[in-house]
Amino acid sequence: MRLRWAVGSAPLMARHPNLGFQVLDNDWCKAALEADLPLFDRWASELVMGNNPLPPDILDPTGQLLGKHFEALIAAWFDASPHFALRAHGVQLQQGKQTVGELDFVVDDLRRGRTLHIEVASKFYLAADDGSAWPNWIGPSGRHDTLAVKMDKLVDQLAATRLPAGLDFLRRERIPTPEPVLLMKGWFFHHYSRLNRHKAPRWAHPDYNAGWWCRPEEAHTVMGGAHLRILPLPKGQWLGRFHANDGDQPLHWTRLEAVLHDHFERSRKALMCAIVIEGDTGWEELSRGFVVHPKWPG
Repeated sequence: MRLRWAVGSAPLMARHPNLGFQVLDNDWCKAALEADLPLFDRWASELVMGNNPLPPDILDPTGQLLGKHFEALIAAWFDASPHFALRAHGVQLQQGKQTVGELDFVVDDLRRGRTLHIEVASKFYLAADDGSAWPNWIGPSGRHDTLAVKMDKLVDQLAATRLPAGLDFLRRERIPTPEPVLLMKGWFFHHYSRLNRHKAPRWAHPDYNAGWWCRPEEAHTVMGGAHLRILPLPKGQWLGRFHANDGDQPLHWTRLEAVLHDHFERSRKALMCAIVIEGDTGWEELSRGFVVHPKWPG
C-alpha cells in the first residue's frame, strides 16, 4: 500500500541546524509500521475484495495537493492504529481573530508512552547547482519553493505549542506538553550529469531517496534506450514506487519528444517520469526524475 511506502521510505532530512525538534528516523518508522502490519494487511484484503476501508480521497487524490494527500494518509493510519491515540488533527490556533499557527497532529504514542506534536511534510527538491546550501534546492514548480524556506517554516510550525494560543489549546483539551517531532518524506533530485559526483543538501538524511532531473533537450540522453520505457507519473503516484496495472502503458522512448512538447505547451510544471524495464513479473522501475520546463527555475 502507498501508505507503507510513503512512511517507510527514508526520511528526507536528518536535522535542522537550529534543532528544536526531533526528526522521526528510519527506526521509528520501521517499528511503527511493523507493529501495524495486521492493520495494513486487513486494509489490503478489503481493497482486493472491492471494499474500501479508507476515505475516498486517499485512493483517488486527483486535484488534491500532494502534501494534503500525504497528511490524509497519516491521519487515516493514526486514527485506525491501536498503537496511537489521535488527540488532534489540523487544529487552527487563533489569537483573537488572527490565525497564528496550525497543528498537523497531536498523538499519544502508546507503545513508547509519550505524547507527540507531529508536523508532516512530503517534498521534492531539485539541485539547481551542485551545492549543498538549502536555497540551492528548488521545487519542480520554481523558485518560490525552496528547501530553505520550507525548513525554516517547519521550525516555526513545530514551536506552535509554545505559543499562547497553543498553550491555551493544550490546557482546554487536557493534553500534556507534547514533544515536537518532524515526519518528512520525499526525494532529492540531482542533474543527471552529476548523479555520481553530487553534493547532498546540508543535514540531509544519508539514505535519502535520490533521483535525476534534466531539461527537455537532454531527455533522450537520460531515458533513451532500446530496452527502456518511460512512464509519466501524475502527482497521485509520486509518493510510491511504480506498480504496473492494466491502465499503465509505458512509452517507447521514441515517443518522448512528442509527449514533452505536448506537456510543456500546456503547462510550465515539471513532468515526473519513471524509467521502467520489463522483468519477470512485468514492468519494474529503474529510476525516476523530472523533466523541467526549459525556463526552470525562473
